[in-house]
Amino acid sequence: MRFLHMTSRTRTTTHRGPAFGLIAALAVVLVSAPALAADKDNPDWPCVWRKVFELDAGTIWDGPPLDKATEWQNDDTARKLSEYLVSRRITLEEAEAAIKKYADAQTPESRDQKLTELFAGVLSRTNGERKTVMAGIERFHKRQLDRAKEIEKAGITLPKEGDPIISAPAPTSEFDKAEGLAEKYKWDVRVFQERQQNIPLACEIPQLMDERAGAVARSIRGFMKG
Repeated sequence: MRFLHMTSRTRTTTHRGPAFGLIAALAVVLVSAPALAADKDNPDWPCVWRKVFELDAGTIWDGPPLDKATEWQNDDTARKLSEYLVSRRITLEEAEAAIKKYADAQTPESRDQKLTELFAGVLSRTNGERKTVMAGIERFHKRQLDRAKEIEKAGITLPKEGDPIISAPAPTSEFDKAEGLAEKYKWDVRVFQERQQNIPLACEIPQLMDERAGAVARSIRGFMKG
């Protein structure tokens, strides 16, 4: 029990803030984060699927090998088209139409090779974006863990549910300070929880990128002879 002295008037109040319950909620985040990770080699990875930075071509491509399909980097049309195809702002219908136009512009002899190189460009760009997104998820998650520890530490210093924070007499400024700290704590926890809800949404982005790459791969294969 804490006693703060008021010089001008007597004031007694009971702490109403849910500090103890919020501390428990933050503790759950800190303890459960590693346990929820699906990748035992990367316990700080917050997503339920394993941390794999690169999408393997074999999981979505059954066409010719890609080891010699590097000329797309020197082909201005293929380079720009591969960037266009991985953009999630472009519908799959629009992507297929663009692939068809590109395929029709090739000679029969070079068509399959050109389309293979196009897919190599799509895969390269997809993997580059996946790495950027996944690195961002990791950085955000680590900041959240650090923030949870900071808020938990601040919450420990607050009175627990039902404890009197003031018993006569005490300065009004001290009372207001105690109330202000409790309100700031609740605000910090609210912001933390709202940001925490973004992690599952962010974890879906690499999977959506994989699904799109697979759809583009099937479309490209559909315009190939072999």
